[in-house]
Amino acid sequence: MNEPRQKSIAMTPKEKERLDKEKQLYEQHTGRRVDWGQFLSVVAVIGLGALGIHRMVRSSRRNPTTICPVCNQQITIAYSGDLPEVLYVVCPQCENELVVDFRAP
Repeated sequence: MNEPRQKSIAMTPKEKERLDKEKQLYEQHTGRRVDWGQFLSVVAVIGLGALGIHRMVRSSRRNPTTICPVCNQQITIAYSGDLPEVLYVVCPQCENELVVDFRAP
């Protein structure tokens, strides 16, 4: 079942042009076409990780587990479908918000 889409986000033509270019670069880099919701979700999570609001951790696609840097709890990641390059995860032990990077180190 598809979730209904929200209304458009108000932005200037320059902002729209900039986001279009960034989305195109993202799609070229990943080799996948994504809709705007997917693109904005990924870049928002990466941005919050880069700003230090969420902690960035690494994992591998073959063994999608990581260790919470706050409580040292091992987190096993279950995901249906293909794993994205990055994923927002909440530690089940301490509820710390993490951005898991699945790109090869």
